[in-house]
Amino acid sequence: MKISGWRQEKIAIVIFSVLALVTALITGFWSLAFLVWLLIYIVWKILEFKTFYDWYMKGASRRKVPINHGVFEAITCKVISNKNQTKEAQKRNKYLLQQFVTTAQALPFATLLLNQKFEIQWCNHIAQEILGINDTDTNTKIDNIIREPEFVDMLSSGKKDQEIKIAHTKDSDKSIQIRLIKINKDRYLMVARDISAQEALQKSRKAFVANASHELRTPLTVISGYLEMLQTSEQMNADWSVAIDQSKDQANRMSKIIDDMLKLSKIEHDRVIPSEDEKVAMPELINTLFNDIKNGANSRHHIMEAEINSALIIQGDASEITSICLNLMHNALIHTPNGTKIMVSWFEQNGEANFWVEDNGPGIQAQHIPHLTERFYRVDNSKARNHQSTGLGLAIVKHICLKHSARFEVDSELGQGTTFKIIFPKFRTTLQEG
Repeated sequence: MKISGWRQEKIAIVIFSVLALVTALITGFWSLAFLVWLLIYIVWKILEFKTFYDWYMKGASRRKVPINHGVFEAITCKVISNKNQTKEAQKRNKYLLQQFVTTAQALPFATLLLNQKFEIQWCNHIAQEILGINDTDTNTKIDNIIREPEFVDMLSSGKKDQEIKIAHTKDSDKSIQIRLIKINKDRYLMVARDISAQEALQKSRKAFVANASHELRTPLTVISGYLEMLQTSEQMNADWSVAIDQSKDQANRMSKIIDDMLKLSKIEHDRVIPSEDEKVAMPELINTLFNDIKNGANSRHHIMEAEINSALIIQGDASEITSICLNLMHNALIHTPNGTKIMVSWFEQNGEANFWVEDNGPGIQAQHIPHLTERFYRVDNSKARNHQSTGLGLAIVKHICLKHSARFEVDSELGQGTTFKIIFPKFRTTLQEG
């Protein structure tokens, strides 16, 4: 069994004490005997310390380990052990660093590592193509290369996670999306990608939907006009009146579908080109919408209640948030039978703003819930009131939620009712005082 360094040291002290005692008994000089052996012990330890110090300062080589005893032997062994562990850790770190560099170089977007002064510490190859930055720009402040006012403002704001869009450094017709992520107090990760193709696709889709909607709207307006004339004509045969009324309803529904398609196209386009956020007075907005719907013809046979936190407001696009609130309340009316109770709630929970529309209607089967936000998806096309729905309402809600970083959840159970939930994130939520 290996004896510890300090125990060896105590044994050596005992041995030196015994030798001093024996010398004192032989010579009769007690003080001198103990002093001599004490000096011998001290000189021995000083020589061991100098040997250890010289070895350590020269790199603590394993090939030239000094022969020491006791405490210094234990310290020497510990230094060698720590050095071996450090060497293994350096090997692992070197491997991980190589893997990170290889991965970052393979990414399809520019990746840069910045220090707390926003000086470039490292960048991958594609940063040259997208931002015009290469290895020679190391230790250069990033705002000396990218001088766009929006980018400089983003750096000065000091927020942890931000995203902006700027013009391409080489081609003003192209756009770059930049995201700045704060890793810790001393490091930032900056990611940039060319979104020109995405913007072009979004614009193309928006233009196609707009053109198609325009081409549909023109003949639809003519058809609706003639149907209205036939409805009001006194010469119309009663046998044809039912068919004409149904045709007019379908024409109105097609007009709503066109409006929703245009709205959805605009929302998808604006997700690439963000709109300006504003303070939305949600209590007043929800109260107005709730009263309008409660006093409407569709709600005469429903029980409607509301619980609204009057101090809770959010940041966002007011027209889009109005759209999602109206959609959810309207859906609760047209997809539940007469006598259903509908509860509208606006409250704060865990720092997040919650908008819930809850009903005690028949509920939705579990297999349908993941598909509710798909365009034109309907749970049951045979429902008598389903003709009032365009099938795009929840798709619009989903895209507006994505744009506002909000979560859209649906809880439902057959025979127990359904709850549609929109949860706005903390950074958009404000609870006013007073």
